[in-house]
This record gives sequence, structure tokens and C-alpha cells, in this order.
Amino acid sequence: MQAFDVESCQAVIKSVSAGEDGSFDIELDRTCFYPRGGGQDWDMGVIKAGDARFNVSEVHLDENGTIHHIGSYDGGTLKAGDEVECVVDHDRRVVNTRLHSAGHVIDMAIDKLGLDWVASKGQHYPHLSAVEYSGTWQPERAKELKGAIEKQANEFTARDTENTLQFMPVEDMGKVVKHVPDNIPRNKPGRVVMYGEDFGIPCGGTHVSNLHQVGIIKIPKLKEKKGVIRVSYTVDGINSSLE
Repeated sequence: MQAFDVESCQAVIKSVSAGEDGSFDIELDRTCFYPRGGGQDWDMGVIKAGDARFNVSEVHLDENGTIHHIGSYDGGTLKAGDEVECVVDHDRRVVNTRLHSAGHVIDMAIDKLGLDWVASKGQHYPHLSAVEYSGTWQPERAKELKGAIEKQANEFTARDTENTLQFMPVEDMGKVVKHVPDNIPRNKPGRVVMYGEDFGIPCGGTHVSNLHQVGIIKIPKLKEKKGVIRVSYTVDGINSSLE
């Protein structure tokens, strides 16, 4: 079963606590809200039951693995034990998902071009979208590579390519993933997102189900500083004003 677009769910409230700034923190037994992490921004939306409506403005994951839904009431109140409906803001989720997926399409393009760059960090926000790599930098080819990466990335997004999800032990990821990060938790099955049939990405973020949903990618900047190669990018209709 694929679960690329889960934007609502039923849940039970585990606890509700008040913050010093007048906001509230709700913990649930399950959630469809994505917390900020991996360079992707948090979801927003509502948690509701009956006449009570809680507007979620931030979502955080703490060091113990607990997800905190931060926000304020827009009518009524909620308490521990209440059964609630969670609904993610669709438009915000789509923006975050397209930007995040575009970063991985750039990974695919770099791999296809035969570069030895290894992704180390991503930032997938409307005001700042970039992927950073370690690898061999060729300054004399910077302009050529910028164009080649953009062209290859858009060849991928032009295809009608369905993505799939696989769950497996971290030890097995090397069979489908080019580079397996060292910091993936090993106490549970890891999730690999297959972009097409042969490019696996170990990632817990939100992803498009088909690469054409990303849209047109542009690479306005490609530079290197202190051993870090940075590919800045935009996605049509989201952050093209940053070019």
C-alpha cells in the first residue's frame, strides 16, 4: 500500500499542555502531520472534535520521538482521551512535498551524470531551496554542470514515473540505495522511497507519487565553498522569484 498523500487521520489525544506564550501543545497517539526535519518544513492544519477546533501552526519532533502539535484554539477545547480528526493543510503540504522531492530529483541528475558528489544536507523551503554535496569540484566546468544538472533533472520530471515505498532493515538498503547515511536509526525498519525503478532514497519526508508532479526545476546557482558543493534550485510556481 502506498501512502504518499495521507493528509487526514483519526487519533486520540494523549495530553494537552499550555505554553507560556499562550499556545498549547497536543500529543496524539498517531498523526498525519509531518514535523520539521531533514530540511523539510512542518505541516500546518487543524485538529478537531465536535465544536472544538485547534489550529496547528507548528509541529516538532523531540529527542524521545514524540511529536508535538503546537497551536491555538479557534473554538472549544480538547483534553486527553478525546477522539479527534486531524486534517493537514493541503496547499502547504503540496508546496513542501514538491520542493523536497525536487531536491531528490537533483540527486538523481547528479548520479546520472556520473559525478562523485554525495548529498550531505538539504534545505527545501520556499525562501531557500538547495542541496549540499561533498565530492570533486571542477570550477572550470561550473557553468556547464549547472546547465547539465538542470537539463537532466527536468528530463526526469517530464517522465510519467511512479514512485514506490519499501521498508527494510538499514543493513539491506545498500541493495537499492547509492549512499546510505550513517545516522539512520537501526532499531526499526527503515523506509526507502524508490524514485522510478532504480534510484532508492532512505527518507522519512513527504514525496510526490509521480515525478511529473514536481514541475520544472531551475538551477540559478552552483558554487563551492570550503569543500561544500551547493546546488541552489527553484521549482516553477513556488519560489521562482528567488532566481
